[in-house]
Amino acid sequence: MEFHQLRYFVSAAEAGSLSGAARQCHVSQPTLSQQVRKLERRLGVRLFLRSGGGVGLTEGGRALLPRARRILAEAQAIERRLRADIEDGAGPFVLGAIPTMAPYLVPALLGALAERFPRCELEFREDLTDHLLDAILADEVDCAIMSTPIERDGVEVEVLGEEAFVVVTPAGADAPLPDEVTVAQLLDEPAVLLLEMHCMGEQIADFCNASGVGRRVVCRSAQISTLLDLVGLGIGISMVPEMAVRADANARGRRRYHRFRRSAPTREISLVVRAGRRRSTVIDEVAARVRDVLAGGDQSS
Repeated sequence: MEFHQLRYFVSAAEAGSLSGAARQCHVSQPTLSQQVRKLERRLGVRLFLRSGGGVGLTEGGRALLPRARRILAEAQAIERRLRADIEDGAGPFVLGAIPTMAPYLVPALLGALAERFPRCELEFREDLTDHLLDAILADEVDCAIMSTPIERDGVEVEVLGEEAFVVVTPAGADAPLPDEVTVAQLLDEPAVLLLEMHCMGEQIADFCNASGVGRRVVCRSAQISTLLDLVGLGIGISMVPEMAVRADANARGRRRYHRFRRSAPTREISLVVRAGRRRSTVIDEVAARVRDVLAGGDQSS
């Protein structure tokens, strides 16, 4: 038994004719008649008495009519509630982010989502790019914020914006660098770099290798926060994304930040979902909030 068969049956019973029901249901009369006969065979009961151009209900049809109406009404109510739940963000939602973005985007983002979607059961997963992609394809993560390029089949990537990398140096350096630097001014400086297991570490390493920066790598770290502490201790210089600069409340007296005078390295920040999945209002809100942050807006608003 299928919903459209019940709908055709109810329409025919209320219209008193198969042709009238077909017009109401926007199908051909042969199609509607065929589906009604299938319903009769499925139930083993004749539903209509056909006479002339009209139809009347049999005893079985009269017994089925209130039940069919109730089933269709309940199905419509389920559809309405489901659509409302989707719009309200109700139910579980798992957000992912890579470690070089998570500390700077996710806390305020989760707070904003919890306020906007109080019925949403929010979870967060911080992991490396490949692990998050596996989780997206396994439907364990609804969407993830990460850096492109992404080389994986079965996912859709939406670029939300980009941010530049800036140079960070010890505040107490004997020969401080200017506020705007060139690659040439960095060539002889010892470097503190992020491990290349992070995509950001790989991006910075590619830039350094191409430009000759960081030829003296004195330390590698797995966390940006540790990297900044090492720079503050005077161990070397490094590069970090702009969002890390905005979040560095302890920079005064310990670190200085310098923009590149030209051709600054950048990274794209993207939202990744499983290909073909429906974009929920929660995912749209995640994208909008991240775009706002990258455009210089207030991520807590």
